[in-house]
Amino acid sequence: MRFPARLLLSAALLSAPAPTTVAVAQDYAAPVGTFAGDEDFDVLRGSDGQETVDLSDPALAAPPAEEAPMQLGRAERNQRLLSTIGEEDEVPTRPRSMTADARDSSSYDPLGLRVGSFILLPSIELRGGYTTNAAQASTGGPSAVWTLVPDLIVRSDWSRHELGLSLHGTYDYFSDTSVSPRPTVNADATARIDLPRDWTLRLRGNYNYDTQSISSIDYPAGVDEPPGINTYTGGATLDGSIGRTALQLRGNLAYSQYNDGHAGNVVVPQGDRDNTLTSVAARVGYEVTPAFTPFVEAELSDRSFRQKIDNNGFNRASQGVTLRGGIAYSADPVLRGELALGWHNERYDDPVFSSFNAMTVDASVVWAPTPLTSFTLRAATFVNPTTDPNSAGSIVYDAGLKAEHALRRNLTLEGDLGWRREFYEGIDVADVTYEAGFGLTWKLNRSAWVVGRFSQEYYDSAQPGGDYPTTTVSIGLKLQR
Repeated sequence: MRFPARLLLSAALLSAPAPTTVAVAQDYAAPVGTFAGDEDFDVLRGSDGQETVDLSDPALAAPPAEEAPMQLGRAERNQRLLSTIGEEDEVPTRPRSMTADARDSSSYDPLGLRVGSFILLPSIELRGGYTTNAAQASTGGPSAVWTLVPDLIVRSDWSRHELGLSLHGTYDYFSDTSVSPRPTVNADATARIDLPRDWTLRLRGNYNYDTQSISSIDYPAGVDEPPGINTYTGGATLDGSIGRTALQLRGNLAYSQYNDGHAGNVVVPQGDRDNTLTSVAARVGYEVTPAFTPFVEAELSDRSFRQKIDNNGFNRASQGVTLRGGIAYSADPVLRGELALGWHNERYDDPVFSSFNAMTVDASVVWAPTPLTSFTLRAATFVNPTTDPNSAGSIVYDAGLKAEHALRRNLTLEGDLGWRREFYEGIDVADVTYEAGFGLTWKLNRSAWVVGRFSQEYYDSAQPGGDYPTTTVSIGLKLQR
């Protein structure tokens, strides 16, 4: 992997950087699980880890009126709450009158298990339902679907510093046996080290497993079942302030490994797709008020491949640079988040691929106009590599909007919209996904919740004849402690 020391120095000084890459080595619409901050990692979606937008994670919802969020952090994609730059204890909060239901909203939340100075929050969810397109392809047919969702959250209960672990998995099984079961795994470990003078060092390690989408341009031809993708990520964030100047340095390393496919008894190798993405970023902000901080940041990245020349004879190593300007706002419990616009340049080592420029839009905003209602906006921009011999890669714009309203303290209604566009440079085609859905959560008590969801997706494929709609409805029971 080519990543010279002067690249790190350039990022730290926010000087004009040499070109590098900002991308995830994925070819599907599901969350990639690479390094992107939760509320302990002050990072916009699309920076560093390039995670896809996910509005299903409860950590993105606005916290209850008198309570901090307890959970760790496609619409229905993984979602994490990203904190703003401003110190939360300095942000003025607006007192609001609350109904009895709102005051007692925590009476249905799990208490967890205490083990020494740690709190464990285990849960398991079982859902059953029906989908019109189990294979998520133009040739897919209807099927019953059963989903198992195990979860475990571990967090420290210390006066200083913090350590956390999150384990999440899903397993979809279909009555249509021609469609393979679809597993996912995500394991996340985080640590916060409180340093003198209000500086903070945050560390993170992540493992994610998912399967490739059969509708992707990059899906290996002739393969019987979708191969898996393993992503290993680690990173660190250092942030603090000098007077009213807020500073942040980030570093991230992500390795993506693609399993080989099988066409009958023939192995279809994908080792040429295995790659390492290294990125560094620096941010400078100025605290105009305790709640409002405009900022600028520069990010450099470098992508190298385990196999220097791919199976089509190309060197797909690349470098990119992203410059952003935005605002961070934090006025809990009403409004908090970040919004940034920027510019990205991608340059490739192989002269057959031309460099390209793209506008970037990244956002992470939570608005709670009342204690019972919240709106969450997420947006991300990033670059994906591809195996298509006529394209260097794709630029992805991913956005989601979620609304949540508590009808009663134990009955919550939510709705979401999602949009994703992946444009392939050089061949002038794009995959576009539209999603809409709504769900209902009925909290029977602290230990048992009934969950239901209806979703509608439409996939507009870059390949002729590849378009398809998918309607899914499910209901289930979540057991937790």
